[in-house]
Amino acid sequence: MRRIFAATLSAASLSVLLFSCTSSRHAGRSNYVPFTKELKQKLEKENIDLKEVQFYVDQKLILTRDLGDQKVEVHAGVVKMENGRFINEVIIPSFTPGVLAGATGDKLMVSFEKGNNDLAFGPGSGYTFNEFVLYGTEWRNGTAAVTFDSGKFRARCGTCSDVAMATLLVQKSELDKMERKSRILKGRTVSSN
Repeated sequence: MRRIFAATLSAASLSVLLFSCTSSRHAGRSNYVPFTKELKQKLEKENIDLKEVQFYVDQKLILTRDLGDQKVEVHAGVVKMENGRFINEVIIPSFTPGVLAGATGDKLMVSFEKGNNDLAFGPGSGYTFNEFVLYGTEWRNGTAAVTFDSGKFRARCGTCSDVAMATLLVQKSELDKMERKSRILKGRTVSSN
């Protein structure tokens, strides 16, 4: 009987611990909303420059490029050796802030560091057709080829199964600032002649 009680107590304690960890992680996530086509159109209608908007990426992105066995200069990321070959790896953690470097139609080039190091985001397809997700080519097993630092990298998601799920976010407080336009009226008084 004591073993059953101890096992029940341990399970309950573990549940409380796990719930508190998950809810604190999700509490931070609730301050962000996906950047969507509708939000972009609304900002453009209000003549708000998208270069003033602080963007974030919601997933950890890992970009890798095989440099071969030649010694080359690397501008971004870390160079590490794998099977006698140099691999250039760039990690963009979840919720890394980024700025708009340029735009062509719905395609946004978002930069997460200074230099020619931007990634393309735009309206997705399927279930994410409205949200701005990472653009790439040569899709294979949840990865895609992307251009970064003037080179071709393979992008994968470090926190999800498919890099196509990497979405641009904005903070709700930023959204509130942009959407709220208020003025306070002082009122009028009758003038005496």
